[in-house]
Amino acid sequence: MTMANAIHTSDPRHFKRLWLSFGGSICGMRRTGEVRYDHPMFSHPVRANDRRHDVPAVLMSRLNQVVAATDARRTGVGG
Repeated sequence: MTMANAIHTSDPRHFKRLWLSFGGSICGMRRTGEVRYDHPMFSHPVRANDRRHDVPAVLMSRLNQVVAATDARRTGVGG
């Protein structure tokens, strides 16, 4: 993945739209204020507080991994 393909956003609404558009799912955890971010590419989901006004670094890392894998699959580069 090159830096030109990396996604940098602190807007949670934009991040959620990108996550869903790349095949992820978002499930709310009852009465905790947390949400679970699942993606078929990863074996473990990420839980994050939905009350935050920014995007946690672990979620940005996961999204950039998904974008890199999608680009590699589309261009036929990498593993």
